[in-house]
Amino acid sequence: MSAIYDARGTDARAALEDARYFLERALGIARMRGFQDDIERLTKQLARVDAAYETRFKKTRPTAP
Repeated sequence: MSAIYDARGTDARAALEDARYFLERALGIARMRGFQDDIERLTKQLARVDAAYETRFKKTRPTAP
C-alpha cells in the first residue's frame, strides 16, 4: 500500500495492479484450500488497497442536487 501512496501517475496504477494481482492469487489459493480466516483477511486487504487508490487518485467532483 505504501507504493500506492508514494507513486505518481502511471506508477500508481502499476502499483495498484501489482497489489490486486498478488492479493487475488492469494485469495484464490485460500479459497481452494478452504482457509476461511485467510479469505476474510485477504478480502478486507483487497478492499483497503482499492480504497487507498480511490482516495489518493480518483477525486470525485461533488454533484449538484
